Amino acid sequence: MQIRHPAMLTSEAGGLYTTLLIVLLVMLGGCTLINKNIDKPLDSFSAELTNSETHYYKILDELGPPAYISSLPVGFAFQYEALSIDEQQLGLSTDMDFIRWFKLAYGKATVKRDVHTFIFNSEGYVQAYGNRRLQENVGRGLSLQFIVKVAPIVDTKYLEKPYPQHNWGFSLLQPLSMGLNRKQSLDSGNHGLEQRGTPTDVGQHALEFQGTR
Repeated sequence: MQIRHPAMLTSEAGGLYTTLLIVLLVMLGGCTLINKNIDKPLDSFSAELTNSETHYYKILDELGPPAYISSLPVGFAFQYEALSIDEQQLGLSTDMDFIRWFKLAYGKATVKRDVHTFIFNSEGYVQAYGNRRLQENVGRGLSLQFIVKVAPIVDTKYLEKPYPQHNWGFSLLQPLSMGLNRKQSLDSGNHGLEQRGTPTDVGQHALEFQGTR
């Protein structure tokens, strides 16, 4: 005779309930896909752009302006970054009088990144190149929505912020408490690059005053 611990039974029951909920959402509510694209992925480009005889103007001619640019102690760097944010939603609704105008929706979001970084020397020639393609889980959540309206459930605003160079001029008007770290900030275009969505409460940004902007 096999004896099961109560905790095992609870875990199995929880898994069964989750599976049944997903099946009900699919059968009764349908599926929705929300897609957001930021910039265009660099699917292919000439391999000669990555060698040490390539000047930065050739990069600009073939790939266009970069998403990020930064000066370095010796030279400077370009970074191209494209994001594809996908949110899948499963909805549950009913034919009851008033409730039929609403649906219970479960959403899960992922982001695909395509990042290419070029480092140039002081004369503008390529010194190093790297690329990275990956997929990340953004989050999940539940929402009660109008059945005739599709709205995002997962908050992805931190991935959709404008590029920092759009605020370079405005940063000169920041109060002293917010501008003290400007010379070391990764948003200033002077001290390196980072990817979209990097938390501001760790690393170099931890030295900045994160008040109301």
